[in-house]
Amino acid sequence: MGTITDMIKKLDKFQKNIEKISNISIPIIPDKNGMIDRQCPKSECESLFKIHREDWLNIVRDDKVFCPFCKNNSEAKNYLTIEQNNEVIGDLKKSIREFWDYGYSKTGQKISIKPREEFELNIKCEECNCRYSVVGSAYFCPSCGNNTIEENAQKAVEKIVSYANNIAKIQETLETRLNKDEATIFIKFIIEKSISEIIGTLQNYSELRYNSISNKTAPINAFQNVEKSDKLWISLFGIGYNDWLTKSELENLFTYTQKRHLIEHKAGIVDQKYITNTGDENYQEGERIVIKPKDTVCLGKIVIKLLNEIAKLKKGSVDGNE
Repeated sequence: MGTITDMIKKLDKFQKNIEKISNISIPIIPDKNGMIDRQCPKSECESLFKIHREDWLNIVRDDKVFCPFCKNNSEAKNYLTIEQNNEVIGDLKKSIREFWDYGYSKTGQKISIKPREEFELNIKCEECNCRYSVVGSAYFCPSCGNNTIEENAQKAVEKIVSYANNIAKIQETLETRLNKDEATIFIKFIIEKSISEIIGTLQNYSELRYNSISNKTAPINAFQNVEKSDKLWISLFGIGYNDWLTKSELENLFTYTQKRHLIEHKAGIVDQKYITNTGDENYQEGERIVIKPKDTVCLGKIVIKLLNEIAKLKKGSVDGNE
C-alpha cells in the first residue's frame, strides 16, 4: 500500500496524462466522396449532414458552424454526431482507467468511426465554396450561413420524388435491419414527411424570390397557402398560379397543402374544415388521411413546375418575362 506522497505523485502524473489526452486529435474517416459526418447539436433539430473534410479543416470556422436545416450556429466542436460523440467518450473513459491502473494508454489510436453512406444531394456554396451534402431540403451553407434554397430547391424536390419512386427498394433495405412492422412505420413517416418537405421548399423558395424582387416583405408562411401565394404573385406581375398550372394541378396543389396542414397540426386527423375546403369525398370527419408515394410524385412535379415559373420572374417585368 503506497504512502500519501506516492498517491500525490500518481495524481500529478495522472493530471498530466489527462491533459495529454485533451490535445490528441481523433481521426474521423471520410466517405468515398471525401465527406465527414456532422450533426446539428440543437436538440430540436439534430439533423445529419456531411461536409467535405478539406473544407471542414480549411474553410469552416472553429467558432461558428451553421446547421444547413435550421441555421443554428454553434462551435465546430459541438457538431460531432451522436455516434461519434459516444465513441470518443467511451474511448476517453477507457483511457482514464488505463492511465490510473497502468500509467499509460493508447487513446484515439483504436477509434475507427466509420462514415455513413454517401448522401445524394451534393451542394457547393456560391459564396464561400464550401462543399456539403444532405438528405432532403437544406437551406443554409454550414460555413457562411448563406441561404442556398434558390440554387438547390429543384434538386431537393427531385431527390424527394426519386425516393418516392424507389420506396419499395428503400423498404426492402430497411427490412434487412428492422422487422417488417418497424420498416412499414418508418416508410409511412418518410412519405408523410415528404409532403411537408416539398411544400416547405416551395414556401422558402417563393419567399426568398418574392422578397428579392418586391418592395414589400412577404407575410410569414404566406406561400404555404395557395390563395395567398397566387394573390401575391398577381399583385407583382399580373400572373399567378392559374397561368402556370392546369386546373387539375391547381386543385391537387390546394388539396396537398390542406393535407400537409392536417399532418403538421392535426396529427393527420380529418376535420370538417378540410372536407369543406377541399370537397374531398374520400374521407369523413375523424378519419386519418393516407399519403402514398404517388402523392409525393404528383406534388413534386407540380412544385417543380412552379419553381421553374417563379425563377423566370424578374423585378421590373410586368408579365414575368423580358
